[in-house]
Amino acid sequence: MFETNKIIRIKGTATRLFSILQKVEQWPVWDVDLQPGSVKLNQPVPIGTIEGTSGSLTMKNGNTFPFLIRNVVVDRQVEYLVKLPGAESDWYWKFEPVKDSPGEIDLDMGVRITGSAGFVWKLVFAPFLPKAFDICTRNLKTIIEDGKVDGVAVDL
Repeated sequence: MFETNKIIRIKGTATRLFSILQKVEQWPVWDVDLQPGSVKLNQPVPIGTIEGTSGSLTMKNGNTFPFLIRNVVVDRQVEYLVKLPGAESDWYWKFEPVKDSPGEIDLDMGVRITGSAGFVWKLVFAPFLPKAFDICTRNLKTIIEDGKVDGVAVDL
């Protein structure tokens, strides 16, 4: 198994972050690795939750992967599964209010890779994940705190 993550503190609410993550087709706005407009859904997102939503993601390198959103806990967690040759990758966002700091949340963004070829995928992903997670979490932070990504206003 291989797991890596990034934790960041954000001034905002878990409800706000969850509302951004529910807009699956808008993930490329803040996810540095996704091509703009590349999230294709197999069906409309269920009302009130994104649990069970499936589709495909196209990375900036041109690779397209099917995904399935699962293990959703409203205002706490979103996870999606991508099956890779010989492995499964669970990409996640876990977030909760900071107990001693009202109006702030801690966001934990990461990936867990399991399966017989997990070590191979670690070699593929490990070199770029820290930078990608830094950028993605920073983008989510600035959307929540300032309504912007890279200084450009976004409406999510």
